[in-house]
Amino acid sequence: MDKETKDTILRTINSSLQTRKLYPPRHPSVIGTIRRLQQLFLDLFRTQTKLVVAMMNDELMFDDTPVANSRAGYPDFFTRMKNKEIEAIIFEKGVSERELTSFIDTMLADDVKADNLKSELSKRGVTHVTIRSVGSGKGVFLRVYNDAIEVVKNTLDDIRMGKLPRAGPVKRVVGEMTELVLSDSSVMIGLTMIKNYDSYLYNHSVNVSIIGLSFGSFIGLEKEELEVVGTAGLLHDIGKTGITEEIIKKPGTLSYEEWEQIKQHPVIGEKIIKRINGIKELVSRLVYEHHVRYDRSGYPDVKGDVHPMSMIVTIADSYDALTTLRVYQKPYQPSEAVKILKGLSGKHFDPEMVEKFADMLGVYPVGTLVRLSTNEVGVVIRANPVDTERPVVKVIYDKDGRLLGEPFEVDLASGPHAPRIVGAADPCSREMDLGDFFTKETN
Repeated sequence: MDKETKDTILRTINSSLQTRKLYPPRHPSVIGTIRRLQQLFLDLFRTQTKLVVAMMNDELMFDDTPVANSRAGYPDFFTRMKNKEIEAIIFEKGVSERELTSFIDTMLADDVKADNLKSELSKRGVTHVTIRSVGSGKGVFLRVYNDAIEVVKNTLDDIRMGKLPRAGPVKRVVGEMTELVLSDSSVMIGLTMIKNYDSYLYNHSVNVSIIGLSFGSFIGLEKEELEVVGTAGLLHDIGKTGITEEIIKKPGTLSYEEWEQIKQHPVIGEKIIKRINGIKELVSRLVYEHHVRYDRSGYPDVKGDVHPMSMIVTIADSYDALTTLRVYQKPYQPSEAVKILKGLSGKHFDPEMVEKFADMLGVYPVGTLVRLSTNEVGVVIRANPVDTERPVVKVIYDKDGRLLGEPFEVDLASGPHAPRIVGAADPCSREMDLGDFFTKETN
């Protein structure tokens, strides 16, 4: 879409708001601007099914592209989005003149606050315009996580159908995840405990991105570098779209020929990413190298140096795989997974990087089920950078092993009388889904 078309749509939305403030709903000027807006959408939706206008870092985003000087260029629209704490507005194919009229009236209604926008549009029968408000509390973390799952799914579906995916949605969601990791990495790492076996490829891709972002932030990467790592993590297995699902999901041992096909997915992934306009070239290199080991075994063969950031994706990929139930593997506790990584240090992984990764996660990483000296059982929800053996724990079972109706937090570094961790507990023995726990935690 060219710049002029974007400007015309935004100016017409802005004019619709301005005109409706001056005149009653059936005034010719009001009807005229709404009809012009609908015609613009009719023309647009001949080639696409939806349009997203979002607010990020005090600028409007039009289909994932920043709009320069949006506050000055479209003041009424910008101000309404800002004041109503609107994160994004999604216009979908089929939006009617009546729906656009209701949308404009809702935007102008001072008594309709941020948390009532969705219900107000629903009440007015608007089904082709969706408003997403800025998340309050930690719910925004889960919303972004689920959005990232959807972006990965859509990206892989496009490739399987022979279409070249757009970079915009990938860049947007990686940008959002980067901001959330920088604001609270513990919450984001907690969400990587969500393990959906049926949608493993999608969840795993998002988890690797989050873990990579968190690790990159911990070792001091610049924001631009973080977004490269986050994008590479999100797309690291994109090459598996070139391999049959029978091989990808095969429960038994792979034959030599099947394993040779699997080993091609970084090569396929690099080629796909190089064709996606808007994705930085370094991303394709990290994807190509994410199975190259520290001792240069692994695959594919690489001549010359391996990029340092490739090891971030490699470690994140391995850590999430170890903590996930697979056909051929039980899930390891996060603390056990770190020990395994350390055991492979110097062969599979850069020893210095693994040590830093372990420092980030702590002795008991977020998501570890632990038994306390009080005999209570809880989940580590936040690492303690000063004393890694004394994280913050959410107690969920009492000393008699009964599930608590209202779990409570304990900061194990709060003083000499605080409980201590006596060891890790097995979530499988309690038939506990830690992913479900962190999903509830972020609502």
